[in-house]
Amino acid sequence: MSACPAEGEWKTIRKKKGVKKRKDNIRGIHQREAEFLSVTEGERVQQKIKEAVEELRSSEFWTDCLEIIQRVVNVYHTAPLASPSIPFFGGEAPESLEDKKNNVCHCRTTLDLVCYGIGNVSSSITSRYQLALLFLLLETLQIPRDGCRFFDPLFTEWEKTFLKDCGMVVLKENEEGKRSIDKPTLFYMIHCGKALYNNLLWKNWSPQKLAQTILIGNSFKGMEERLPARVLQRDYTYINHILTITEEAAFPCSIRYMDVFNDTAIHQFPRKNLEAKPTEFWEGAAEPTYQECEDLEVIQKGIECFSVS
Repeated sequence: MSACPAEGEWKTIRKKKGVKKRKDNIRGIHQREAEFLSVTEGERVQQKIKEAVEELRSSEFWTDCLEIIQRVVNVYHTAPLASPSIPFFGGEAPESLEDKKNNVCHCRTTLDLVCYGIGNVSSSITSRYQLALLFLLLETLQIPRDGCRFFDPLFTEWEKTFLKDCGMVVLKENEEGKRSIDKPTLFYMIHCGKALYNNLLWKNWSPQKLAQTILIGNSFKGMEERLPARVLQRDYTYINHILTITEEAAFPCSIRYMDVFNDTAIHQFPRKNLEAKPTEFWEGAAEPTYQECEDLEVIQKGIECFSVS
């Protein structure tokens, strides 16, 4: 495997507060890269992921999530399909892949999917359930597996191999969220740092690109409520600017999945809202630097290890 990061590729700036899976998973990058599960351990993790998928599939939480998500992505639907896609290991569908809910319509979309910061599915329950929900989204929205891209600097070699074996693409470089799109794209970024969202908005700072952007991640409304206005304006300029344009719908509350999906919402940027802004609103978009940011919450390229005090 050639996806192993080169020495000196990542660093973390500061501890990411309030995100349990990161606290559970953080170790040195070199130590993590050396880890590779045995066949038996790998099979056990895969089974746990399958169980998480089936548990979510039969839950009221998933039914409510799906209703919210489909309202947003309906604009990208084309013809309904007779059967859902199979985003699972070995190319074989689990027995319960048949739709158990008569009101769910499986439709092909033109969406790509990009997943940042999902964490270590081999060791974190939170990460496994987030991946399970992503699998259900691929299945229901008919997003091709080779149109799904992953990156997390915490990934072990086993996790990279597992995702590739599922047919997904594992990115080799840390983009820091700075991915420009040219087609409708769903970004799956649950519990990522604010700078990652800000970077993504900056890289796609135009009505044409943002109109094609759908984002599942931390609530922008929640960020606005929790952060002092001066910090939001100074450090996270693009989040601050996009607030009046954004339409967001919160994921349903669930005691069972509180640690997994708390503060999660789906965001869209309606074209009519984007085009209502004057031309100068979009001009002169400077790349974020975060020089005055006291709690950056992002893993950057540059230093050899990932460490948290």
